[in-house]
Amino acid sequence: MQENKNCIIICLPPPAIAKHEVSGTSLIRGDGAVTGRLFFGMILAAFLCASAQEQAAPAPKQASDSARASSGNRVISKLEALLAHGKYSLQNVGVVVKDLDRDSVIVALNADSLYNPASVSKLLTTAMAFERLGTNYAFETSVYCEEPIAADTGICHGNLYVRGGADPYFVIERMWLFVQHLICIGLKSIEGDVVLDDSFFDSNSVGPGFDEDDSSHPYVAPVDAVSANFNCESIWIRPGRTVGSPVLVDILPKASIVKLVVSAQTTAAGKPFSVAAGTQRDGDKTLVTVSGGMPIDASPVVQYKKVWQTWEYFGNVFEKLLEDNKIKFKGKIRRSVVPDSVKARGPLYVFPSVPLYEAVNSMNKVSNNYMAEMLFKTLSAGTDSAKGSWEKSAALALAWWKEKKLPGVPRIKNGSGMGDSNRMSARQITELLRFVWTQKSFFPEYVYSLPSAGIDGTLKSRFKESRLKGIVRAKTGTLNDYGVSTIAGYAFVQKKTYAFSVMFCNCTNVRLHNNWETQEKILELVIPEK
Repeated sequence: MQENKNCIIICLPPPAIAKHEVSGTSLIRGDGAVTGRLFFGMILAAFLCASAQEQAAPAPKQASDSARASSGNRVISKLEALLAHGKYSLQNVGVVVKDLDRDSVIVALNADSLYNPASVSKLLTTAMAFERLGTNYAFETSVYCEEPIAADTGICHGNLYVRGGADPYFVIERMWLFVQHLICIGLKSIEGDVVLDDSFFDSNSVGPGFDEDDSSHPYVAPVDAVSANFNCESIWIRPGRTVGSPVLVDILPKASIVKLVVSAQTTAAGKPFSVAAGTQRDGDKTLVTVSGGMPIDASPVVQYKKVWQTWEYFGNVFEKLLEDNKIKFKGKIRRSVVPDSVKARGPLYVFPSVPLYEAVNSMNKVSNNYMAEMLFKTLSAGTDSAKGSWEKSAALALAWWKEKKLPGVPRIKNGSGMGDSNRMSARQITELLRFVWTQKSFFPEYVYSLPSAGIDGTLKSRFKESRLKGIVRAKTGTLNDYGVSTIAGYAFVQKKTYAFSVMFCNCTNVRLHNNWETQEKILELVIPEK
């Protein structure tokens, strides 16, 4: 029924509509015609219904809309007051919180302004990887031999080829397992060289944004299709036996490509701890330096630092494991591709990675940039005859964004958010989260990978006393040099689900801890308790 100024227009249902019964009497026949004897009663009912709607319906709706608008204005006013108190410039803050069940935005501040998302960029990398590769995707490291291994002697005549598939979680423990598997298939000796094939990616190991930081921090480690242990060394440091003696240092994994120089001294009990480890390129090697002072009563510590080589580091670690397991090796480690003639016979062995969801869980919980970039370049590797690259994956990300009908055009240069490279708005991030929320095939794994407020990952020390502890699952991002602090994710409040994005940029005058506290207060202010 439609309402007109002077009359009521009755729209009859189509023939396919089932009969409508009133007190057991049919008003409409199966062919859609109205029975004559009830037509007058039908007109009267229509007028009574229209009159009731005209008198009662609009008022509650208007009141409801007005109440929501008033409530939203109050929230915005409180949000702006909160930011002003923290000395934040409003133009440097983007906030969007959305009720996913009602598909309605609760609050929006600078929703469409593009900011540096930092490690919140990993939300996009994760979504693309799960959607395109599948949550159980396995990266494969394939082994080839020029001739079959002799069953009686275990000798690989000629070269042994290792073709990398960009396994982002090829840590030292799994490298050890990799060698054990080679032993189990009969390998005892390699007469030729060990040839590493990293052609799954292009030759660029330093991505956009990473060239802005030439430090030895693990979050700027280089990437390659043949890589080991996040391309990082773990440096274990403990006091010497006496005051004044050198501190004791061990590195893991062991590799001849890594040199160690220790100048740090053991100091008296109660003295300040000032030991610092670092790495630098030293020709074709990585030099690890340990300096400063360590009290004699201090507990052992471990520091993680990047190595400056990629496939060379993998080869060194692999060679050491072959030696430790008494596999004879007469040749050298070098880089090349598997010949087509060798590849045609098929691999001797294929070592699969952990499932993608397990690798992503490790990546997002601690915000591992190396893993994110390995995954990002993998997205474009194998899509055509070319190799995986940052440029191709960036173009792929924008095409994917458009395909999913997500708003606007973000700027994507890398998969981790490192450096002053990427740009996204708070609305774009929230809409990405809304899209993922609708994807039943990978939403559970996606949410599980995100740190839980006050519980684990990068949120372990945050939201400790907040009502949002344990119900917020979110990715964080920090770039101190650019005054960037971001957080985006989900809040599960009873039966409701909220997606949110809070972005602080160019806030170089604010301490990181203050950013964390303010973001917590914003979410507590905006996200309803019920």
